[in-house]
Amino acid sequence: MTSHDDASETGGFEGGSDRNLSESELEELQKKNCVFCHIASGKVPAKKVYEDERCIAVLDINPASPGHVLLMPKEHHTIMFQVPDDVLGHVFVIAKALSQAGLKAFQTKGTTILAANGVAAGQRAPHFMLHVIPRTAGDTVGIYIPSRALPEKEAGQIAAALSAALGGKARADTAAAKAAGEDGETKQKGQASKPAEASWEKTKAEDKKKSKPGRQDHKDSQHKKSDLDTITDFLAKGEKGGSP
Repeated sequence: MTSHDDASETGGFEGGSDRNLSESELEELQKKNCVFCHIASGKVPAKKVYEDERCIAVLDINPASPGHVLLMPKEHHTIMFQVPDDVLGHVFVIAKALSQAGLKAFQTKGTTILAANGVAAGQRAPHFMLHVIPRTAGDTVGIYIPSRALPEKEAGQIAAALSAALGGKARADTAAAKAAGEDGETKQKGQASKPAEASWEKTKAEDKKKSKPGRQDHKDSQHKKSDLDTITDFLAKGEKGGSP
């Protein structure tokens, strides 16, 4: 599949005369030559679809289908592993909004969201990104994932290998969750030990507030709309009225 990142500079991503550079020097060279860093900074023009402080989405110049968008962090990260968890999570939230916007704007029936993560996976540009591709039945988007039967013994070995590789992080996450749970339980016990009168007064005050909604309550209700809904509405309007 021909794509915007096919036309970008590799910036030493696949080796060449820069093989003797240190890791930090190679990263700086990649960043200097990365067309997507230049797009994010505004040095290179692109059809911008969405932008915030952490990521940017632009139309692919060689789209697989109408509305094919490239979504990427503004900071230079070569592969997904290098992207901080909070930034990566934010990027996927925006990908969800872009998917919904594509369905609304082009009346498509689905979305393919993919990342070419590493040279072996077909990555050509040294900047991590997601492709958000609107899909319709019978389109010519050439994405094919072969399949084969997996013997039970081999499946067990593969599952065990992946579980072992995840082990360190899984244990750390479990310990953090356990600590958070214990902390919450301690707080609940502390709250339960408060005098009944204080709890009763709090309940009465809350009931009184609910029975007489004021301007602040109305203001709060206006903010109940999720960030995702706001982004989706913004993107849908952008498709109808032109790129922001």
